[in-house]
Amino acid sequence: MPRTIADYRLYPAIQSQPSELSRLLEADEPIEEAARVAGAAARVFAVGIGTSSNAAAIGASMLRHAGVDARAWSSHDFVAYPPAISAADAALVYTHSGRKQFSLAALELLGERGVPTVLFTSTESEVDIEGLRAPTTVIRTTSREPSAMFTFSHTAAMLLSARIADAVSAGSVGDLGRVPAAVEEALALEPQTEALARAWQGKRTIIGLGAGPHEPTAHELAIKVPEAARVESRGYAIEQFLHGPQVQVDPNDAFMIFTGPGPALERAEQAAAFLLDFGCAVAWVAPVEGPEGSTWLKVADLGESLAPLVEVVPAQLLAGQLAALEDVDGDSFRLDDERFADAFRAHISL
Repeated sequence: MPRTIADYRLYPAIQSQPSELSRLLEADEPIEEAARVAGAAARVFAVGIGTSSNAAAIGASMLRHAGVDARAWSSHDFVAYPPAISAADAALVYTHSGRKQFSLAALELLGERGVPTVLFTSTESEVDIEGLRAPTTVIRTTSREPSAMFTFSHTAAMLLSARIADAVSAGSVGDLGRVPAAVEEALALEPQTEALARAWQGKRTIIGLGAGPHEPTAHELAIKVPEAARVESRGYAIEQFLHGPQVQVDPNDAFMIFTGPGPALERAEQAAAFLLDFGCAVAWVAPVEGPEGSTWLKVADLGESLAPLVEVVPAQLLAGQLAALEDVDGDSFRLDDERFADAFRAHISL
């Protein structure tokens, strides 16, 4: 019998997001304390790897909207090529499992420098909280993900980041109370994303594009589609795409463009028009309609700061639906493939 997205553990995880986000809006986490740490810092470094790197980029963007000098770093680069940091700065570290070696090394480095830290991690995290040397505010997101394709922990980390930014500067990132219903609306796009998955099965590459606050969602698509479906995917900032990678485009490529009202919209429209003229398939994930010929996946308009919380949902659904069409285990990180698993375990330590 053919697989469907409902056969995977990732599916109930995706579907749980509105209820998880509703819970987190009222969760008794040390939001005010985290806001004091971020708001008082000379600079804030937001650190993460994988999906957590996208959460870090979004968290930094939200803090900038609240008036904080915040920048995102990958955990590896933060440790291997660290910036000049001091106790006058602060850090946000995102690690859902608490197992990733470079995120743990970042916590160690921050401890050595005495940098006040806000740690976003799961309720079952493997981080040794008592052993942390830096003054650390711990924000608990969700329980551990049931699938290797992380979904609800990502939206949870984004919402809790938004709560901190809002506590720094009330109203700076928009109306947080609208988020759960907006995510529920995005889940109703499942039939459209399933039709896209069927149309896009066999495409050469699936590429995400976004600018400003939307860029991390393009990179999240480029993680989720290979992770679940083992289909080639890439993600770009729109302007970076237009200054080089654009020349590699093939009519058999498909694009998911994440955008909305704001400074990046016009450039997104130009990129989409070029791609459509060239013969590529384009899905337009936005509150406003895209160029003629694109497939509009309409999401609620929460403003640009909160947009990543809703626009990521069609990307999650597409990844799971492609996994079903490819008839692969979308939950296993390909560790069900013996050759891949042997090579991975022999050489890679995450």
